[in-house]
Amino acid sequence: MRLRSTARWIAIAGVIAIAAAACSSNKGGGGATTTPSGTTTTTSSSGPTKGGSVVFGAEQWPQCLNPITTCATASWYLYTVEEFVLPRLIQWNNQFQPTPSDLITEVPSLANGGLTENPFSITYHLNPKAVWSDGTPITCDDVAFTRLAILDTTGTVSTVGYTDAGGAAGISNVDCSGGPQTVKLVFSKPYADWVDLFGGASGFILEKAAFPSEANAAKPDLKDEMNNAIPFSGGPWILKQWDPKNQGVLVPNTKYWGHQPYLSQVTFVPREDQPTEVASILSGDVDAVFPQPSNVPFADQFKQNPNVKAVGGNGNFVEDLWFQVAKAPMNDPKVRQALAYGVDRSAVIQGVIGLNNPNAQVSNCAFWIAGQGDWCSSPGPFAQYTYNPTKADQILTSDGYNCKDVANGGFCTKNGQPLTITISTTAGNVRRATTFSLLQQKALGAGINLQIQTYVPTDLFTNIAPQGKFQVALYAQGPIIDPTATAEFACDQIPNAGNHYSGYNWDHWCNTQATTIMKQSDTEVDRTKRAQEIQQLDTIMAQDLPVLPLDILPNIAAWRTDKIAGVDPADVSNPYGFFFNMANWYVPQG
Repeated sequence: MRLRSTARWIAIAGVIAIAAAACSSNKGGGGATTTPSGTTTTTSSSGPTKGGSVVFGAEQWPQCLNPITTCATASWYLYTVEEFVLPRLIQWNNQFQPTPSDLITEVPSLANGGLTENPFSITYHLNPKAVWSDGTPITCDDVAFTRLAILDTTGTVSTVGYTDAGGAAGISNVDCSGGPQTVKLVFSKPYADWVDLFGGASGFILEKAAFPSEANAAKPDLKDEMNNAIPFSGGPWILKQWDPKNQGVLVPNTKYWGHQPYLSQVTFVPREDQPTEVASILSGDVDAVFPQPSNVPFADQFKQNPNVKAVGGNGNFVEDLWFQVAKAPMNDPKVRQALAYGVDRSAVIQGVIGLNNPNAQVSNCAFWIAGQGDWCSSPGPFAQYTYNPTKADQILTSDGYNCKDVANGGFCTKNGQPLTITISTTAGNVRRATTFSLLQQKALGAGINLQIQTYVPTDLFTNIAPQGKFQVALYAQGPIIDPTATAEFACDQIPNAGNHYSGYNWDHWCNTQATTIMKQSDTEVDRTKRAQEIQQLDTIMAQDLPVLPLDILPNIAAWRTDKIAGVDPADVSNPYGFFFNMANWYVPQG
């Protein structure tokens, strides 16, 4: 999965039981309690206890730890390190509503004076108790430094929202004149997704003093920092150890002013293929996992062990086919269109996604989720691409391909060469391997020869995709909360060697009309008008086809009830992943 550079707004329903395995009570005789929100939390009869160590499996493993560069594009960097160590301003709750983190006193609004419309500004008041792990206060200077580091670090993944350069909607200044605990973000024009700056799904704040050589530089460049360690913390955990291949160890941050974790140590270990991941929790080698949905019903894999509980919930990652439109043959619009008609997306739903979510449907918006917010129109502009191999052949024939042998099991050819398209995806993911097989089988009927190339996830998301070294890529992207698409698809966000592969537009799609709409929608604070602009953008994308949506991945989590208590099953749909609230987890006694 690929982590979004910004979050996206949706209104999401409560947890649904798409998968559940049998479970026994905790060894300590614990049970279940219902919270005021209606969710159920497992508890030990003796209540929360301090101490104890646990081991969690990570389905992907980050290549490095710098949150500014492409190191941050792997979703498991967020799930294993960033969200536990780096503080944020605003965060999203399980209902995908913006709420204050422990760092701020309240969410800015017109009512409390934290938001002004003309000029557009956002003012945060930091909690005066908030300190870094070295005991020094977290201040406005740290926020201002973080912005400069995002703007000036070589290879920064995206600067969208953090600058108004070139007339873009974004921050023009971080004003610290109100005192160390007052952060005023000044904008030259309204910016609709301000919630996700220094917070939201993947925003963060860095400790200025942790980088003495760059702290007072006019343009701090942190490209060589935080690759194998983060030497500070403003969250509930401290990263004690991190190995680029084997494990990451977190321990409580004793200086944290909010809720202190119960557990004395959490170790994440890579379990990068799903059979190993499943076997590890069944055997007790790991105590919890947060896997992507499999190609078999998830619950069936855990029935053999009554101490394993599995839950499912609404997902916020969209899985698409991403087309590199600057690379042959995908630089040909007719080839992209033929492929859209030549693969059967409904077969993927029936043969894969539906096994863990019976209500799943084909996704027909670029990467906005139907029914979650106003962004995805019904039925969606991509609904026109139903499986039609005859139409695919007609399109290719008009493009100079010879498709006469398709009826006999051959491929469409041009200049004697068969139309061969390679799909790049993550290694060890059986669901994606099955998805590819279904796509490949149906594409044969359209005379298209699909091949697969797999990569270790961190290699795909840190090296291959950012450098455009693919024809078509199959992966999921999220979390999808706010609908801004500027970082992913604007013309000025295409990475290349000249900009040190900075930018999220890995598809290299440049449509000036679409870019104008993206940037206009970023400044539109009227939700209705913004939805109209996003739907207009979606229509253009359905015509140009830089991407072909497939499905929405359901979320799944499993944990050992004999090893962990205090788990809230609702966290399976938490925008920060299942482990986000692990400060509330503890080892059951008895």
